[in-house]
Amino acid sequence: MLKSEWNAIAGFKNGEFGLHQGYYQSLSEVKPEVRNSANLSAIQAEQQSIISQLNAIRSLDGLADNEQAYVAEVSQNLITQLNSDLDDLQSVLTNGELQIGDDERINRLQRISASIKDKYVFTCFFCRKVQLLCAQRQQDNHEVETLRRYYKVK
Repeated sequence: MLKSEWNAIAGFKNGEFGLHQGYYQSLSEVKPEVRNSANLSAIQAEQQSIISQLNAIRSLDGLADNEQAYVAEVSQNLITQLNSDLDDLQSVLTNGELQIGDDERINRLQRISASIKDKYVFTCFFCRKVQLLCAQRQQDNHEVETLRRYYKVK
């Protein structure tokens, strides 16, 4: 009788252990609902837009050397932060990387998406300001040349 009770206790213990093991294993898996909740196409489009906008302002004429260095530094910082966000995104969407619940995965996805959106908005603003600065300088140079021709000054 004692042996059968010990076997029953061992069965309960193993059953409990199996349930816990199954639970923790499920925390490592990314559910399709979580994977589908991420707007990956929007994130990818914003990432590509950030990179193309930063590449476009690197080749603009009209910036002084120190301004070009500043633009390059801002671009590098943005790319570094973007890569960090994309690494976080990869770890959230990869099975076995993290042991967190679905709600925490969705929260992290939303934070990553918001962070990338913030970088996208900043990049649009920054690049537009750099383009306006270059356009204004080109306009100023054109006006100076026009005045020089008008007054025949060399």
